Amino acid sequence: MKTNLSSIYLIALCLILLFLGCNKDDTGLSSFKEIQFPDENALSWDYPIKPGSEKWKTFLSHDEMVEACLIPASVLSNLPTEELLLICLKHPLINDITAFNFFADGYSSFEMNSNGIREFYKRNDSPTVIYNYYRQIQLENADFYSSYYFVFKVSVVEYILSAPSVISKYTSNQRKEVVAELVSKLNIKKSQTGNFSTNFLNSTYRALVRIIKCDAEGKLSTDDAKLAGYFNGMFTPPENVIKQVEEMVRQYL
Repeated sequence: MKTNLSSIYLIALCLILLFLGCNKDDTGLSSFKEIQFPDENALSWDYPIKPGSEKWKTFLSHDEMVEACLIPASVLSNLPTEELLLICLKHPLINDITAFNFFADGYSSFEMNSNGIREFYKRNDSPTVIYNYYRQIQLENADFYSSYYFVFKVSVVEYILSAPSVISKYTSNQRKEVVAELVSKLNIKKSQTGNFSTNFLNSTYRALVRIIKCDAEGKLSTDDAKLAGYFNGMFTPPENVIKQVEEMVRQYL
């Protein structure tokens, strides 16, 4: 009988410890689910009018182009989130981002003009989808470096990865996973300086500041917004600012 009671006490203790462990912070939600992406060239929907087409040549204003690139509401609501992301990254006007002196301004304009990316931000699984996509990007593959669009797209993905509505959905442990992946990509970019100029490093530094310093709603304090602002454009930030961010990352991880 004594042995049975000891066993019962031991089992009860294990259950209590398990319960406490599962409820500590949000560690039980820290892992990202694996996502399988469809073939980028075989999506269920594509933009019907594209630059270079006869119809596109008839447009007399940028507003007409924006209107032609809107995803129909009936399609938008039924697209799986992973497919929606790929369609957003194929937006015919995505290169307009580079027409601004500050990449952040260009991206804000893209958000305003793309109903696809706005829908993406609403999805509960957007953090899992964008993280999986970013993690699967292979910067080490030198064959890609002949394509400016590939390098540019990495920065766009980093902006999506650190958008307020995405950050607000990360758990604390997921934030650390994303920061670690950003650091890994940053180190590869630094080793490929011929392919990744300052503005393409800036998007990574900016994402690091935002993910580490944003509050639970994805917002920055005034001082942190100023720090992130150093990386909004295509200019080289002061060395002391870069060191400040690198020290911030070191302490965070």
